[in-house]
Amino acid sequence: MRDLLMSTKSEERMVSISADLHGAWVQPGGAWDGRAVLFLHGFADDMDSVGKLSRRLSEVLAEQGIASLRINFRGEGDYDRTDIDSTLDTRKADTEQAWAFVTRQPGVAAGRIGAVGWSLGATTAIVAGAEHPEWFRTMVVWASPTGDQWAAMASSETAQRALREGQASQEWPHWKTITTKRAFYESFRGVDVDASLARYPGAFLSVRGSLDHFTANESDFLNRAPGLPRESVILGGASHIFNVFEPETGHPARLLGLTSDWLQRTL
Repeated sequence: MRDLLMSTKSEERMVSISADLHGAWVQPGGAWDGRAVLFLHGFADDMDSVGKLSRRLSEVLAEQGIASLRINFRGEGDYDRTDIDSTLDTRKADTEQAWAFVTRQPGVAAGRIGAVGWSLGATTAIVAGAEHPEWFRTMVVWASPTGDQWAAMASSETAQRALREGQASQEWPHWKTITTKRAFYESFRGVDVDASLARYPGAFLSVRGSLDHFTANESDFLNRAPGLPRESVILGGASHIFNVFEPETGHPARLLGLTSDWLQRTL
């Protein structure tokens, strides 16, 4: 049996994974058996995620004896940033560096690492899990895209303008105006989330809201996952961001509970 590492309290430590890639490593207090989770944030967000939901989950996991690393993707990684310089390729490279960082931390059990990805972070997690099937024992995706990502990403007027002119800006109501580049959209050519999921062998949980603007045939999506256990939960009345600014709906708490329970079961 793996020796348990003991400490007096959980600790969040800001870390530099590379010169431009930064994050927060959280190690649990008390008994720790080496389990760890890598958080991958959504588009134009940061490591804490909207409403600090990812940070809140990392705190819950630490209380339950699970370490975590949250990262700020290069070219994004700032909730207030409006000029986006990332691509799916840079996200994949950042995920690779982050996973390697986790494995180097003293006490981490390399075979007991999981991933949590939200929205574009879910795409990133699934693609990484397909390309590196040994990385993640379990995965949770929140509000995941599905299917052909080039078709999905390049179809908007903003994307078409960026592809023609090199960049384009779009106002996102109640959030910010975001500028994206041609390279961002081009990086999704040939990327099919469903096909990638079919190559990821670990445990898999998908959670989305019934009012998410990403439409999906959830049963078809889930059936692409070959690993066990695999489960899907639809939160009735929840939005793409799980009504994080409306805690009275119960959706944020339900999401955190579902995710932490799943990771306890499968990690």
